[in-house]
Amino acid sequence: MERNWLKCRILKGMFSDERVVVINRVDGRSTSMFVPMGTVRGNIDQEGQVRVDVFADRGATWAVLPTEDRDTLPVNVRDLDSFIV
Repeated sequence: MERNWLKCRILKGMFSDERVVVINRVDGRSTSMFVPMGTVRGNIDQEGQVRVDVFADRGATWAVLPTEDRDTLPVNVRDLDSFIV
């Protein structure tokens, strides 16, 4: 897996140390998830990015999100940014 940034919309979370990220999926729908504030870059109510782990499987690109359950979903490669060391 490689670490990367995934495009998202950032919203305020329920608690001060979390954010809600809204991610566009490959099927055209969107998914929202709670993530720790330190895993996003950008401002509330704007487009930003969330730090994810990325891997390829069965011809698709998958992102593992920094949620409590490490949710995994297929994403568009064009929504990924630069590699993080």
